[in-house]
Amino acid sequence: YEAAAMIIHDGRRKAKWTHEEIEWAQLDKMKMLSTQTAMAVGLRGCLYPNLVIKTHIQTNAATGSTMSVARQAIQRGGYRALWRGFLTNQTGVIPAHSVYVTGLEWSKQHITRAANNWGCKPGTSSHIGSFIGGATAASCAQLVRTPTDVIAQRLMIQGSKGSQTTYRNGFHALQTIVRTEGFRGLYAGLGAAVLVSVPFSAMFWSSYTTLKSHIGHSMTHAAAYSAQVFGGGEDEIEIEVTQMAYFRPPFGVWEAMVFSSAAFISSCVALAVTNPIDLVKTRIQTKAKTGRTAEGGRLAQSGAGILQHLFSIVKYEGWGSLSKGFSSRVMTSGPFAVLGILVYEGTKHYAQKDKPTRC
Repeated sequence: YEAAAMIIHDGRRKAKWTHEEIEWAQLDKMKMLSTQTAMAVGLRGCLYPNLVIKTHIQTNAATGSTMSVARQAIQRGGYRALWRGFLTNQTGVIPAHSVYVTGLEWSKQHITRAANNWGCKPGTSSHIGSFIGGATAASCAQLVRTPTDVIAQRLMIQGSKGSQTTYRNGFHALQTIVRTEGFRGLYAGLGAAVLVSVPFSAMFWSSYTTLKSHIGHSMTHAAAYSAQVFGGGEDEIEIEVTQMAYFRPPFGVWEAMVFSSAAFISSCVALAVTNPIDLVKTRIQTKAKTGRTAEGGRLAQSGAGILQHLFSIVKYEGWGSLSKGFSSRVMTSGPFAVLGILVYEGTKHYAQKDKPTRC
């Protein structure tokens, strides 16, 4: 059994990267979900200050570079300002991540099988399954976490010039929003949130599936060539390259390089595409009363739609403003994607039922 391997073809000095996916039906669900959720909580906790900074930048609650905005936040509220809304945010992350993983794996397995039955090639089937699986997972998870996102983001900008209301804590924010805006207030910006998370997730998983294969092939050919140039006979080439692939547990260093490279590139591409809508989503959910212009603040206060916000940002703040918060998102999502994908792939091996013996 080989979940990922480098195969050397004797006599031709050619290498082939193979990766066999572990399906949802093969996994111990409790192990998979508990490990994945613990990983999500831990990583998001470490990267949470970047999320706070991104929210300040996108709402114009503070201006300047990422480090400058961080300093401004610390000056106003101390280092605790970088952790405002953390517990509220995590309250949504825990159930949402379980829903996300379940939706991703279940959808990916069934869509891939359906595509195979329709006559699609294996690579195409996997690509379709990953795309639709990612979109399905994000749609389900967003319904769970939007209320806590709304509350956490309003807590994040408290004390800044963009803050509309002062909340004592997350529970007080929940009561205030429900009393003044109704339960609909907890789902402010849901449409924009879906337009960010669904394309991001779909693009990330489909790109990751494709890049994992291409990067794996390229790096394996490079390893085989290196082994040919600096190694000796056929046996030495095969031993050297496969040792790089099979450094356990739960997968090799070579495999980890392939997984993390594919994840980081996929994450950056998806972040760039979805950043303008993420900017609008943040302004709608925080109802920040500030903007580079009075028009920006008025739209946030009046509950304007996505297109109105986009047109206003381009008209009054320029096209460049659509990239606001991108660097902070990369600083958060980039490491999360790399570390998260390594834990994800490792967890699938750990949670696999009836593991076959690795050769």
